[in-house]
Amino acid sequence: MRSVRTSGIVETSQQYRKGVLAALDGTGWPPELEQAALAAVQRLARARKATFTPQLGHAVVAAARTIAFTVVPLMASVYLWTNGWRFAVVPLLILAGLGLYGGVAILHDLAHSTFLPSRNANAIAGHMLAPLLLMEFSGFRQSHLGHHKHTQSISDPKRFGVEHREETRHPDHSSLELFPVPVQVLLRMGAKLTLLPLRLRHFIYVFIMPMVMGPAVLLFSGEFSVARRDWRQSETWTSSLASAVMLALLYIYSPLLLVFFFVALLIGHAFTFNVFASHMSPHQVYWTSDRRAGMADALNVSDIHCGRLVAWLGHGLSDYHSLHHLSPAIPCYHLPEAEALVAPDLAPLRAPAIDLLNPASCAVLFDGLISGGVHKNSVAWDYAAAGGMRRVATPETDA
Repeated sequence: MRSVRTSGIVETSQQYRKGVLAALDGTGWPPELEQAALAAVQRLARARKATFTPQLGHAVVAAARTIAFTVVPLMASVYLWTNGWRFAVVPLLILAGLGLYGGVAILHDLAHSTFLPSRNANAIAGHMLAPLLLMEFSGFRQSHLGHHKHTQSISDPKRFGVEHREETRHPDHSSLELFPVPVQVLLRMGAKLTLLPLRLRHFIYVFIMPMVMGPAVLLFSGEFSVARRDWRQSETWTSSLASAVMLALLYIYSPLLLVFFFVALLIGHAFTFNVFASHMSPHQVYWTSDRRAGMADALNVSDIHCGRLVAWLGHGLSDYHSLHHLSPAIPCYHLPEAEALVAPDLAPLRAPAIDLLNPASCAVLFDGLISGGVHKNSVAWDYAAAGGMRRVATPETDA
């Protein structure tokens, strides 16, 4: 990797990772910070039981928002396109994509049985919603709950969105080998992006990269993937059939609507990639041993921000993801209030957030992802034997 000038964001990341490594190596965080964080977590637990519980009214409002910002822009796009206003379709499809991203956030809560008050209602709604997003509910739920069990460990499937193998920890291993060939080609091409000036990289990462990320999430990314479904399960077939029927109905109504829906879905899944990225930024530290620390693992998740509109329509799925791992039972519609309750006390121990609208912050994320996906581990990662952990090397950035 090339030699670059260190930025404040990179320095912050380095300092944070050193603190985590030291804390989990046995020396611990400063007592006053650790006590404040523990008190905040206990305060959050009490509030979760008393206030931040699944509520039908909040769920209906959240669902109505998602439906409205999916259906209305798609129908408007068909009307405008057929009447010659084709350029006006682009922002509408982005809006519909954000609506579908909100649908993924709701499905995520349904998998945790936290969106609706009834556990059975969550399951029923999940089985109904998943095919509309070209997903399969039981497989997604099983994989996602497994991710929570292994968060920030070397076997966490969110680490690369692919199946874990033991050799992934070896210094001579390249993560590129775990990806399907089409993704390997894209990653090799992407590696050259880190040589470009920061502003140009930022433009590519924000506006061009989603064209790759959306299909990658939908086709290859584990629990979200069509290709990686378990076809031995009957529900895989019934869910896939339901998706096919839904697509057929869209085509019968309007072939143009079907095309627009699929484009919007890819946009939505491009934003879904931010949820993966919250576990894969250069701020994250991964266990290479069996030693674990629940609170430290949750605080080692980086929230990904992409503006208020994305947070609002996406129900804060990536914006409050660290808090979600700290308390998975809190529904998405309560996350902003819950975050405000604990943020000041958790901030000193929390992984730095990634702001995709900030060029340097965005480059830290994607430069690190590309390096971690293309180079050998010995180049892309630092090993900390004493802490039983490993961490992403200094990101490439010229900011």
